[in-house]
Amino acid sequence: MKDNILGMIKPFLHLSLPMLSIRNLIAIFIFIESISLLLYFVSSYLHYNIPTILSSAIVTTLMLIYLQRSKSSKQKSDKFFLFLLSALICWFLAELLYGYYDGILKIDAYPSFADFFYMVGSIFFILFLYLLNRSYKIELGIIISALITFSFFIVYFLYVGIFVFEIYAFSDDVSTLILLFGYPVIDAFIILASIAYFLRGKDISLKKEYSFWIFFALFGLLFFIADLMFGFNDLLKIIDTNRFLDIFYDVGYIMLGIAIIIKIKYTTTSVQNY
Repeated sequence: MKDNILGMIKPFLHLSLPMLSIRNLIAIFIFIESISLLLYFVSSYLHYNIPTILSSAIVTTLMLIYLQRSKSSKQKSDKFFLFLLSALICWFLAELLYGYYDGILKIDAYPSFADFFYMVGSIFFILFLYLLNRSYKIELGIIISALITFSFFIVYFLYVGIFVFEIYAFSDDVSTLILLFGYPVIDAFIILASIAYFLRGKDISLKKEYSFWIFFALFGLLFFIADLMFGFNDLLKIIDTNRFLDIFYDVGYIMLGIAIIIKIKYTTTSVQNY
């Protein structure tokens, strides 16, 4: 499967992407994200999901730049970032579809075919985190502790959803219920894995490159808040619109972009030293 992904992505790795300095990359990133946040506060654009589309696009571009610059690196873990790129591409397509359904077709985009790409992207993200453990080699005890915490988390929200809110009485759509629990559970896994890798990175890294995992965890946390509130609000109709939650997704992508910029910075430095 890894070879197939590499074959699909390989043409992009040979693109003549500008070899910008880290300072210039940060400047461009700040400029694009500033436009994204500005458009968020112009309510007429929210129907088209343009702010989040811009944020996901720039993060995907940063990932392409990282993979191009890491080709000269000897780090074995870099090939696993192809799964992260695949996740970002799927999420970018999902954001485009969401804007198309909500802004152009004027229909409810949740659930829709956009969620297919969201979920596929999430699967790629989980594969990325799972395969990366070949390099981090987190001890079994830590993994078991995380799984126990993860299990309690699932049971808690199942209890709240079924016995407190009685959500089965509000929806006859199985896919809605799956997404309601699926997205927050995936986000929680990203948070737990990022924290575990951060702690492990402090022990095995000679540099402070491991700090990018903090922003991975923040990305997961922001998406967790947004997905949980979005799902329950869509089901229970607490307020008329979910668009105010877009700011959480937008800032979540910003956190992910910062994490990738940190990876680019250390990869560029290591290649120059090499």
